[in-house]
Amino acid sequence: MSVNAGFVVRRPGGPPVTAEEIASALGLQDGPTADSCCRTTGPDGSLFSLRLTTDPGDVSGPAVGAVRDDWYVERPYDCRLNISVEQLAGDDVVPALRSCGRWATTRLHAALEGLETAFYVDIDGNYSYRVDLPGLPEAVVDLRLGSGTPPAAPGFSLAEAANRAASGTGLVFSEDEPGRHLVPAGETGDSVTYTVSYRAEELRFAAGARSAAAPVDARQLGEFTERLLTELARHTDGADLACWVNGRLYRYEVELTPPLD
Repeated sequence: MSVNAGFVVRRPGGPPVTAEEIASALGLQDGPTADSCCRTTGPDGSLFSLRLTTDPGDVSGPAVGAVRDDWYVERPYDCRLNISVEQLAGDDVVPALRSCGRWATTRLHAALEGLETAFYVDIDGNYSYRVDLPGLPEAVVDLRLGSGTPPAAPGFSLAEAANRAASGTGLVFSEDEPGRHLVPAGETGDSVTYTVSYRAEELRFAAGARSAAAPVDARQLGEFTERLLTELARHTDGADLACWVNGRLYRYEVELTPPLD
């Protein structure tokens, strides 16, 4: 059975994201233009096929923070990138696709401002997510790490890892209870929040950390989470990281894979 992934992107309150912007941000010299295919090598060495569509009837994604009605709420997005593996470098297609999704998330948010992105692998439907936030006069950042097993490093502390990653930002973390902001999976209103809550109920190990209030801009926040994700991937086996800023889900990554040295 083939396993594929989907990546949706929108720019709330700004001009729609174009295929050309995505191609430039991802370094794709031959596209993709709308409804065309191109190939790229992912961070793990796998060869991926990418197909992008801007058809409004085919571009929708999770309405994060929406109130549930009869089913999970969606909203229009600007572009959808369908990702499949043409040549697998490793042994498992799912980590390869998640690694590609995280790579695309990092590249797009670094190159373009004001984005909201969501990524999922179709075999399980679990969503990763990120949204750009404007500069905040004061921010409280909450973190939750979930894993099937405790981190391998003896005495591992999420707060200490966060403080190393937050150096120079003004954010200072301390340990916190890991259930903050979580709601029962059956009461969530969108697919991203459902993924966060459902996996929180399934994963046995959990740790939480919370920062004191501090001013932080969008660039600092993005760089902080990238550093933290890289460190956590080295010490955990397929862990999830959720990050809230002032109570709003800012970033969620499913099943971190170790970085390639």
